[in-house]
Amino acid sequence: MPRLLVAEDDPLVARYLLRCLDSGGYEAEAAEDGVRAIAMLARGGWDCVLTDYAMPRANGLEVIAAARQLDPTLPCVVVTAMNDMELAMSAMAEGAVGFIPKPFKPDHLLIVVRNALERRRLAVESTRMRLLGPLLEKFALILANTLEAKDLSTHLHCERLVEYADEVGACLSLPPDERETLRLGACLHDIGKIGVPDVLLQSSQGLDEEEWVVLRRHAEIGAEILHDIDGWTEVRRIVRHHHERFDGAGYPDRLRGMMIPLGARIVSVIDAYDVMTSGRPYSPPRPAEVAVDELVRQRGVQFDPDVVDAFLEVLERNPGGVRLLGRDALRVRGLMR
Repeated sequence: MPRLLVAEDDPLVARYLLRCLDSGGYEAEAAEDGVRAIAMLARGGWDCVLTDYAMPRANGLEVIAAARQLDPTLPCVVVTAMNDMELAMSAMAEGAVGFIPKPFKPDHLLIVVRNALERRRLAVESTRMRLLGPLLEKFALILANTLEAKDLSTHLHCERLVEYADEVGACLSLPPDERETLRLGACLHDIGKIGVPDVLLQSSQGLDEEEWVVLRRHAEIGAEILHDIDGWTEVRRIVRHHHERFDGAGYPDRLRGMMIPLGARIVSVIDAYDVMTSGRPYSPPRPAEVAVDELVRQRGVQFDPDVVDAFLEVLERNPGGVRLLGRDALRVRGLMR
């Protein structure tokens, strides 16, 4: 149950706030002035602060400043009879995430508190992922390399996809957290193949329909493997949907167009390119220009056109990249300018 600190010098208002918060399912304690509130903040364990502005010994802005110094993710909401825009701006500058003028309705209060707590949850999750991100990427790479040991033809496939994915993400101006998720998804896109018999992964012959059904399940298996990892919802979506097609003819859910997660659309393009250029037991490697021309041919059919264009731009920017582009690809790049 979330714990809230209420800083309010008026006993009647404090009791009213506590009753409102209790009805909303929150545990709350009150402090009768600003100094007492700051002392209670130092004990820790708070999820949100509601503070009046005009209080003895320390005002609401000082309470907010102390809260933010102790925990930068702790959301603070100003509840005051002073309906002053300048005060609201000052409170926001100190780090407040909400401003409630008195008198207020309980429903309004609870909505603001709920939004503040959600903001805290996202801030804590972002901080956790920022700290754990490098470790998680290393773990994911180790896991992916373990899988690749089952099939020598895929050696270094995941490392290349992680690099391609990051460059395409940058080309599409994705923010750092989305690029991190994209790298993890690219790294673990085929983790579900751990549940596919080696004989199918290493077969140099074409698979029959029954064998294809087994192989195609790797996308669902991979998403299930990652199911219980907190904060990896988008990574799981990349793993599950990286074999969907832009025209809706892919698997496992036959998603179409923009219904396919962007990360999965990116991995679909770069995975296809790397598979074509590196080869598999059932198919020898193709020249880079042939692989790129195939991407262009499937632009808008199998692949998202914008993602194909971004990948071509990445290839063109790389040293010698222009030489990788076939005639059809160069024609498309010309149309893009």
